This record gives sequence, C-alpha cells and structure tokens, in this order.
Amino acid sequence: MTTIEDVAAFGVTGVYEEAREITEGLFAFIDRQIIPIQKSLGEIMENPRMYWREDGRIADAVVEGRRRARAASAEAGFYTMFCPEHLGGGGLGAMTYFLVWEALCHRYGSPQTGLAFHVLAHTSTGPTALWSQASDELKEAVLPQLSEGKLQGSFAMSEPDAGSDAWMMRTTAVRDGDGWRLNGTKQWASWAPTADFLITFAVTDPDRFRARRGGLTCFYVPTDATGYSLDGIVKMYDELGGEEAILSFDDLWIPDTYRIGPVGDGFPVAMQGSGQLKLTKLGRHIGLARWAQDRAVEYSKVRETFGKTLAEHQTIQNMLADNAIDLYAARLMALDVADKVSRGGQARFELAASHVFVNEGMYHVYDRAMQILGGIGLSNDSHMMNGLHTLRVGRLSEGPTEIQRRTVAKHVLQGR
Repeated sequence: MTTIEDVAAFGVTGVYEEAREITEGLFAFIDRQIIPIQKSLGEIMENPRMYWREDGRIADAVVEGRRRARAASAEAGFYTMFCPEHLGGGGLGAMTYFLVWEALCHRYGSPQTGLAFHVLAHTSTGPTALWSQASDELKEAVLPQLSEGKLQGSFAMSEPDAGSDAWMMRTTAVRDGDGWRLNGTKQWASWAPTADFLITFAVTDPDRFRARRGGLTCFYVPTDATGYSLDGIVKMYDELGGEEAILSFDDLWIPDTYRIGPVGDGFPVAMQGSGQLKLTKLGRHIGLARWAQDRAVEYSKVRETFGKTLAEHQTIQNMLADNAIDLYAARLMALDVADKVSRGGQARFELAASHVFVNEGMYHVYDRAMQILGGIGLSNDSHMMNGLHTLRVGRLSEGPTEIQRRTVAKHVLQGR
C-alpha cells in the first residue's frame, strides 16, 4: 500500500517531507485542541435528535463548535496554509494539499462526523485562490475574518433545472446603478444552511449565454442581504436534517465590488473552484477508503468463522486484495493529477478521469470493507455508515461520473 513516503517515487521528495511534517503537526494539534472541543459537545455529536434542529439545520452548538475549530486552526497556522501567499495564506501546493487531505481522512474517518474536517479551508467554505479575483474592497472587508475562521461560505452554482448542464442556468443579474440585482433559485448548495455568504453565479449577458460563449458572472452574496431566502433544507438518507439547501434571490441588490472576476467570464472562476473541489474529493475519498480498509483488515484477523479467522478464508483475502489494488491505482492516479496541477496545468482530462475512477472505485472499496465487517459494519458503533453516504454522494457532486466520462470521451475523440 502506498503511503506519504512513496511520494518520493515521483521525484518530489521535498513535497513528501513537507506533507509528512505538516500531517504530524496537524494530527497533534487536532488531538490536543479539536478533539476536546468535540468531546465537550457530548451526546449531541452522536444523537441525530440533538444534532439536527427542528428546521433541519445542524444544532447551534455544532455550528459554534465548527467555528471554534476553524478559529483554533487559523491561530495554529493550519486553516489557511493552502491559500495563496498574496492573500495571506501559506501558499502550499496541490500535491501537499492532496496528501494532507488524504492523511486527515485516513486517520479520522468520515468527513461528515467530527470537527477534524473543519480545520482546513477549501473552496466551498474558506479562503482559497478563487479570492484572487475578488475586488480589493471585498478582500479588505471579508478576507481577514474568513482567514481567521470567523466566517463560513457556500459554493452555490447548481439550480433545479441546471445541474450537470450549467447552460440551463436561469438565475440572472442585471445592472442597477453601481451594483447588480439578482433573481433566481439555487439548489444543492452545500454548507448553505450555516453559511455567512455564498459564492454564486448568474447570467449577466443572455445573448452570449444562449450562444454558449460565456455570459455568466460570479458574485459574493451575504446571506443577510435583503432579498435572500433559504427556502428549504435538502434532507438525505432519512436524516432529520441536512447540509444542502434550496435558496433564492428576489431582487437582491449587491454592489459591483461584490463581483468576483470579469463580467461575463464566470465559467473559468467556476471551473477553478470545481477543480479544487475535485482535488479535495480525491484526497478525502481515498483517505476514507483506506480508513475503511484498515478496519476490515483488523477485523478479519480476529473474527473467527468455521474454525478459522476471516483472514484465512480465500474469499475474504480476494476482497482485501481487490481493495488494495483499487487503492493503489486510485492513489497513483490522484498523485499524477496533483503533480500536474502543482505545475500549473489545467489537467482537465486527468481530473475527469480520476474523478470517475476514484469516486466509483473508493465506493466499492468501502462497500467491500463493510461486507467484511458484516452486521457490525451497519451498526452505529462502527461509524461506517456516514462514510458510505459521503462516497455515494461523491459519485454525483462536482459533476456526476457520467458527465466526467463525457469529458474524457471528448479528449479521446480530439486525439488525446
């Protein structure tokens, strides 16, 4: 099984050393400061009736716990270490980004449980390279608090009729004085129920947009703005609440300084955000699958059936071997993607191909691990179910695997 140490094989020994040192410090920080915060919340982190509010949002105590975790991480220097230096961050590269996310999920399990996964900023919630295109006024007003972990955002692009096909978007932004007036609806906006602001997109040039030649613009929208409405929480897997939302803009006015990137050229901004989210997912999902594989291996060595341990049965050995093969291939693919991104490449083919392989493959790895664990894997005590949900959602979010295959096919047909 490849580990952080194996990155040296890619000729990037310095990156491996950097990632190893960071993860050692990060784990020590989480164990020392973040786990006690989580323990102080008590049963609320384990009991769905307490974790979710009546309206479907997460409990106020959990929201505050996340804020405390972000703030502590920011003070320790971890929260913004992947944000560009010119924005006040650490400026660490894509390879280290992948390795740290992978290590984090390999150690702590499902991103949907616990506070450990709020100590690193990513495109949806915190300061990243996307903010390089914000106005000086917006940076000055928002970045300090965002970098300190006091604010949390949401990346709101999808709409009821515009998911995989962004050209079906209907939300509009029309010039109004020295600002813009937004109207429309967004759906599947992750983290929106607890967000202080949205990074969202609207059609500003209908003619260009209809011709599929641009016409989309990116905006920063505070969730306390007049005309903003959180219309509903999307509850999934029979949960009592959810982190996805349906929201709308009704003649919502924002100043032009809240625009991110050039007018009519919002697609490159969106793709930059989506690309980093894909890289985040590669790290999270591979790490999560490794976490599950470790538990399956441990259990197979102690659980006895028909006079011998599970590990002695060839069927179980084959399942563990298939997991190891899938993990090995997925990790090498992800490292190649991260390497190309770190060198300044767009890596659109590689991101799409890895998105398909990793999201589908790691789901199967996790499912096999749960099968090896048997009934225990379905129990709340195993903490496995949240991870299965995370990986299943991953086959749909940031573009479903069918759309990623479409992108791969496009490159193939162009002679890639």
